[in-house]
Amino acid sequence: MRRTFCCSALLLTLLPSVSAQSTGLRWIVGETNTVYAHPRFSNYCMGGGMDRTFNDRLTIGFDITYDVANGFKQEGREVYYSAGAIDYTYEMFPRLLSLNYHTEFALADNDATHTYIGTYIGIRDVMEKWQLQNANSGYTYSGPGPAVKGSKVLVPIGLRFGVRGSTDDGFMDLYFALGYQIGGGDFVMDGAQYHHATEYAETSSLAMTIGLAYGLGW
Repeated sequence: MRRTFCCSALLLTLLPSVSAQSTGLRWIVGETNTVYAHPRFSNYCMGGGMDRTFNDRLTIGFDITYDVANGFKQEGREVYYSAGAIDYTYEMFPRLLSLNYHTEFALADNDATHTYIGTYIGIRDVMEKWQLQNANSGYTYSGPGPAVKGSKVLVPIGLRFGVRGSTDDGFMDLYFALGYQIGGGDFVMDGAQYHHATEYAETSSLAMTIGLAYGLGW
């Protein structure tokens, strides 16, 4: 009888923490990140993910996003630069795929709308294709050349801040992340001729993210 009573008491003690756990699926309506030194915010990403709330303070999440603004465009972005006495015109196709893991610590009970602070770490696969349109030296002119591809992996890590609703219901999450981007401050393309470009050439060591997500939980 005593053992039964102890087991029942333990079950009642654990019940609130178990019931506080909830899971939510999120749709990332829009997200933009600093990938390049210039321009800073050159992408518009969408994606999805999952949140897991463990108690009235702690939530963790994992999501994947893709740059839909550039990824689904048939035409690239025109990039102009000069190297030596030659003026180059390129059509450049940027691509971005990101995986992100984040933690959230609610500054008030997370059973309603609340603010939070947490940490995050991610992996960003930056891909580019440069298509030469023309090269003009003033004396000679060459037409379209072959396409050249390059890629670089960046690892952003830092702090995340946001305002969101409870995971076990329909919720919105407005968030901002700031940190350091491991692998940033370097060029995506190996060829030295691309390093003269002021746009889409050098990656940023400063990682910033602004995003809005909508979720449904249970």
